[in-house]
Amino acid sequence: MHAMNSIEHLKRRHADKWAEATQHRFIAQLGDGTLDRAVFREYFIQDYVFVNDLARFSALAIAKSPGLAEARPIHAFLSNLLGAEDALFQTAFDQLNVDPAEYRAATANEVIREFSEYLMRVGYEGTWTEICTVLAVTEGVYLEWGQRLASEGADPGDELYQGWIDLHTEAVLGEFVTFLNGQVGEMNEKIESAFLTALEFEIDFWNASYAGGESS
Repeated sequence: MHAMNSIEHLKRRHADKWAEATQHRFIAQLGDGTLDRAVFREYFIQDYVFVNDLARFSALAIAKSPGLAEARPIHAFLSNLLGAEDALFQTAFDQLNVDPAEYRAATANEVIREFSEYLMRVGYEGTWTEICTVLAVTEGVYLEWGQRLASEGADPGDELYQGWIDLHTEAVLGEFVTFLNGQVGEMNEKIESAFLTALEFEIDFWNASYAGGESS
């Protein structure tokens, strides 16, 4: 039995919020194929806007890493964001009939704007541990729902939705999330605050997708 790390401890302490983020109706509908394409389209364009700032945040994480050993997993994550994941976005935009002019001109909705501003603030002013906490939430939430849907044998009957599930499984994100959780170390108020703030933003992001960009 391993000692529970801070992230696991916080997931249990705030189990209701964690469940809200990882078992949202958006995820359930994605898994069974009933998610409205317009809702997914809205979410996907906003996620693309968000990924631009997530890439900058990851670069700041590399700058603040204690050493090369810690920088490498972040670098691999950043490389994937700029490479394979970006390619998936381009393919998906074709399937969603979003032309390049639309997604390049897309601006953040209120939730994503505030989430991105928060990322930049933590990236510039926060500690390495706080940065890892925020990433442990953003990636850990996606790993949890992606792996759960895959384990349950989710079959949305939609190539696009299936691809989005497959991108967020243990095989893709497991090692990175384990690394992040291991970096967080001792729990303190700043860690808990970062955990909760990032988690609230993830919940708000799902909700905003249904409201066409306005948080609900």
